[in-house]
Amino acid sequence: MPFPDLPPERIPGSPGHLNDHQLIDQALDYIQQSAYRDDPDFPPLPDVPVLGQSGHVTAHDRILAVLEYLKANPSGAFVWATVSNTPTGTYKGDDGHTYAYYLFESDGTLTVTTAGLLEVLLVGGGGGTNYVGGAVGGYIINGLHPFTADAHTVSIGAGGKKDSGPGGRTTVGPLTTGLASFGNGTAGTSGDTTTPYVTTLTGAAVNVSGSRGKSTYGGAGSGGDGQRGAAIIRTRLN
Repeated sequence: MPFPDLPPERIPGSPGHLNDHQLIDQALDYIQQSAYRDDPDFPPLPDVPVLGQSGHVTAHDRILAVLEYLKANPSGAFVWATVSNTPTGTYKGDDGHTYAYYLFESDGTLTVTTAGLLEVLLVGGGGGTNYVGGAVGGYIINGLHPFTADAHTVSIGAGGKKDSGPGGRTTVGPLTTGLASFGNGTAGTSGDTTTPYVTTLTGAAVNVSGSRGKSTYGGAGSGGDGQRGAAIIRTRLN
C-alpha cells in the first residue's frame, strides 16, 4: 500500500481546508497502522471536523499531539520484522506477548518477509587454548537490529583449534562478530573471564561465550578447542 497523498500547500482560509484534514487523517492512520500498530501509547487520531465547529480546534490539537509523538518516538521503534522460517520455538513472555525464536547452530538462511526489527544474539566461535594460557569466549552481538525484507545468509563461527587459531566469526545478514583469539580476556562475557553471558531469547536462560567452559555456545577451549558459535533471532508475533 503506497503512502497516501499529502495535502497541497495552501493559503490560510483558502478553499479545500476540510479536504486537507481528510488527507492528513489518512496519512496519520497509515503511519499508525504500518509503524505503530502494536503501540498502546499512540495518541488518538483526530476526527475530520466540520468547518467552524468547536471540534475543529480539538482536531488540530490531536494532529499536533500525534506529530509530537512521532518526533519523540521515531518510526520503526515498534515494528517487528516477520520471518518465514519455521520457528525453533515459541513462548509467551512476561509482558503477555508471544515470541518466536530461531536458533542456528550451523550455516543457513534467515528469510525476512516484512522488514522491521529483530532481537538477535550472535555468538562467535570460542578461541582455542594455546600453550601459554587460556583463550577468550566468542565475541557477541546482541540487541534490536533492523532487517530488510530479504534472504539473509547465516554463517556460524567454528571453534578455534588448540594451539592453532581463533574462533570464527558468526554472521547474519549485515551483522558480524569479532574473532575470539588466544590469551585471557572477557570478550563476550559478563563479569570475569569464567562468567558466561546469559541470554533469555529462547524463553529460558542459556549460557554462552564463557571463557572456561560452562557454555552452550562460543565457550573458550579449556586445554583444547573452543566451542562453535550460534545465532539466536527473536521476533514478536502479537
